[in-house]
Order: sequence, then structure tokens, then C-alpha cells
Amino acid sequence: MKLYLLRHGRTLWNEEGRLQGRTDVPLSEEGRRSALAAGAALGNVSFDAAFSSPLQRARETAELILQGKNVLIQTDARLIELSFGAAEGMRLCDFQEEQRPTRTLFAAPECYVPPTGGESYEALVRRCRSFLDKRIVPEETRWTHVLVVAHGAAVRGLFSAMFGAESGRIYGGRVQKNCAVNVIDCTGGVFLAERVAKEFCEDV
Repeated sequence: MKLYLLRHGRTLWNEEGRLQGRTDVPLSEEGRRSALAAGAALGNVSFDAAFSSPLQRARETAELILQGKNVLIQTDARLIELSFGAAEGMRLCDFQEEQRPTRTLFAAPECYVPPTGGESYEALVRRCRSFLDKRIVPEETRWTHVLVVAHGAAVRGLFSAMFGAESGRIYGGRVQKNCAVNVIDCTGGVFLAERVAKEFCEDV
């Protein structure tokens, strides 16, 4: 089985450098264009299944990627973005650089301290592992190509759930660009990164 794992398209909050977390922000026009471009790049892939975070920016990205294909998109709350608690809606430029939550979250997630009311990285990884164990691994002999659309931190959490201590080396240290596609093989419950989207946003 091959997983095509990506972060949703851009939103106005992405463009403003705001922490979104669980806030349900729609795609911007640029985000819709990049989702359509990702769909065109994956046009020859016959998806057997598709999963998305329930937040609209992820659902709409999945819908645009699969436009014209008869594939049911299943939403799963375990793919929702990390909650940033009281910091949601704040602009990254309002933090001192060394205090930006995203700085530690992607470079050294084991040291991440969530803002007040936010979710821990350990909790994120647990739910990502549950998603893989319950929705992906049991179907690996039945499905060949599976689309998974999540969020920046959730994609990082999925890498931790798939690769454990090696995840940082495999993933890198910064948030991936919107709609950049990772291709992960799953065979016998073991994950192998075939393509990692090491194209990074500049505002972390």
C-alpha cells in the first residue's frame, strides 16, 4: 500500500502567519489552486480510499484533489490539527523568534511545550498511531493507493507515529509547504518513506 500524505492548501491565516490549530478556516484562492495542482500531479493515481481531517481546509483540499474521481472521502477526527489553545489566532511575528510554538514543534517536538490549553505532542502522536493502526494497516492488502489530507503538525505527528525515533531525520526540521505530497509505503505494518516533501515554508 502507498499513502499519499499531505498538508491542506493555504488559507488566509497561513498567508497572515497565524496559528490555526483547531480553528476552522477555509482555503484561500491560492489554496484552492494549489489543491487543484496537486490533484493534477496525482491524476494518474487510482485511489482506493481517502481520509481527511474534519476541518474544512483539509476536506476541501481532498475534494479538489479527487475532483472527477469516484472516491469517498472519510473524515477522521484523529487527523485534526494540533490544538494551540490560547495561542490560536495569534501571529507568529508577535512571538519572539525563540518562543514561537512552531519552532520547537517541528525542530525538536520532544521538547515542545503547548500553549495554555493546547494539546501535547505526545497526545498528537498517540492519536496518529491509532489512526494508522485502526484505519490503514488492517487494509494494506486490500488497498493500493490511499490519500490522507491533514495539517502541518498532524503530518509531523504521523511521521513520528510511523518512524519513531528516526522520524526527525526522515522528516526534517521545518513545516512542509501546503499541498506538498509525501509518499509512504506500508508493507507488513512497516512504513518506508519513498518520497518526503522537503520543501519548506519560510514562516515557522
